[in-house]
Amino acid sequence: MNCTLYRISLLSVVCCLSVVLPACGRKTLPRPPEDVLPKTIDDLSASNTAEGIQLTWSRPKLYADGSQMRDLGGFVIERATGTDPLSPFQRLTVLEVNDRDRFRPLTRFRHDDNDTSVGMPYRYRVVSFTLDRYFSAPSNVVTVERAITGQESHAPLPTPQR
Repeated sequence: MNCTLYRISLLSVVCCLSVVLPACGRKTLPRPPEDVLPKTIDDLSASNTAEGIQLTWSRPKLYADGSQMRDLGGFVIERATGTDPLSPFQRLTVLEVNDRDRFRPLTRFRHDDNDTSVGMPYRYRVVSFTLDRYFSAPSNVVTVERAITGQESHAPLPTPQR
């Protein structure tokens, strides 16, 4: 009888350990995928530079559910040619973000599109993603026509005095 009690006790300890030990990882409840999407970028802007078109935007700091985001993986920059809102966007480039271990991560990002033609209008949008490849909705769309810049206008030269 003493042996049977020992076996029952040992079995109950093994059962308890098999339930408790797998729970040694993350201590929060699982989150649905739609909550861990990065918040949509809403301040994308574009401007002409001497070399092409420069895009700037702020770092997304929150998930779609409003909680703090700490695993920004990067951005997908997309471009469409022309002003037709139905023309499809094409992937221009992917910018990986690797500043998570920095004391002060970047708060603004910039991309220079130097493969543009003067007089041609372009539409841009940016999609952010997490390290686990959860993608945000596309940002606001900006339209810009490539123009020549960098020509400085000078004040008129003074006339010589006699």
